Amino acid sequence: MKNLLTSLLFIGAIGVIYAQNSVQKTKYCDHVSKLIKNQNPFYAYDEATLKSEASMVDYQTQSHKLKITGTVYQTDGVTPAPNVIIFIQQADENGEYAVVSNSKITHVKNRLWVKTDENGQYTINTFIPGSTTKPLIYPHELQPKHIHAMIKESGKPEYAMHRMLFDTDPLITKSCRKRLKRKNIDSILALKTEGDVQIATKNIVLESQSESL
Repeated sequence: MKNLLTSLLFIGAIGVIYAQNSVQKTKYCDHVSKLIKNQNPFYAYDEATLKSEASMVDYQTQSHKLKITGTVYQTDGVTPAPNVIIFIQQADENGEYAVVSNSKITHVKNRLWVKTDENGQYTINTFIPGSTTKPLIYPHELQPKHIHAMIKESGKPEYAMHRMLFDTDPLITKSCRKRLKRKNIDSILALKTEGDVQIATKNIVLESQSESL
């Protein structure tokens, strides 16, 4: 009887320790999740202020202005997707990633967010960046001009889109175009000129993904 009571007390103690560890683990995971979210540049926005059209800082002074417009669709490719957030960041016209620093954070200067309207439409006013050098390669080698983009629909995690490229860029080789076409990646923007602005249409079909926890 004494041995049975001891065993029950031991099992009970193990259960309490396991429960405490589970709570601590949950709190730790929540903390790490919030930390990662806070460090992710995608989340450095105030959603209440987001609109379907936004302009890059110093847009009016840029010599290679670019307007990207389009519609975001649900996974069926037909139904417009409202309230979807698109985030872009890019190099400057010299191919350098200018940064802004303050006492709290350092971030890429050229970045912005838009949120699609009720028809899933958005407009981004930015500029064509310069060619950047490929990292960790010497001698330095230029890579095609590009814009980094991320996208997020309500209740689901954000994910990176394929980099936006430019059809007129001579650094996009024939083999690169064939490779993108073979993989069914539609990331090259066709440009047309209106005044001093290059215009591109970029429609987006959301990827299928699970609801976030």
